[in-house]
Amino acid sequence: MDGTSPAQACSRRWGSATSECRRGFSLIELLVVLLIVGILFGLGVGGYRLARRAAREGRAKAEIELLQTALEEYRVEYGVYPRGADQTIQSLFAALPADQRQWMEGAVSGSLEMLDPWGNPYRYAFINRFQYAIWSEGADADTSADNIDLSRRGY
Repeated sequence: MDGTSPAQACSRRWGSATSECRRGFSLIELLVVLLIVGILFGLGVGGYRLARRAAREGRAKAEIELLQTALEEYRVEYGVYPRGADQTIQSLFAALPADQRQWMEGAVSGSLEMLDPWGNPYRYAFINRFQYAIWSEGADADTSADNIDLSRRGY
């Protein structure tokens, strides 16, 4: 040895590529790591949004099924579905006579807020004595493309 420590030897030899002289990461290596972390973060955020949307759609479907069960029980009790054009569930229940409204509120059990996961009221339409439609307008109430309607194909 020439009497110098490895740290002193590395500080004197700038062009050295030996492993004992290399002490940190280069700027390129740090940028590559940051790029990889950014890509992984972006994928995670996208997956989280998809999971939230699927959870909201699932909740809306479950609540619509609960309302359908209550309407079926109503039809069995009174022989016909409640009449009403395109209206909200709240206005439908409010328009029922007091005894029918009280019975319907008991069938729904008060646990349902009557608002979909996006804060919009569920919609109801009487078609005929044996048919009705009930749906949620989804995240965007202006377009029908994201409506949650169990009578549509694909649900």
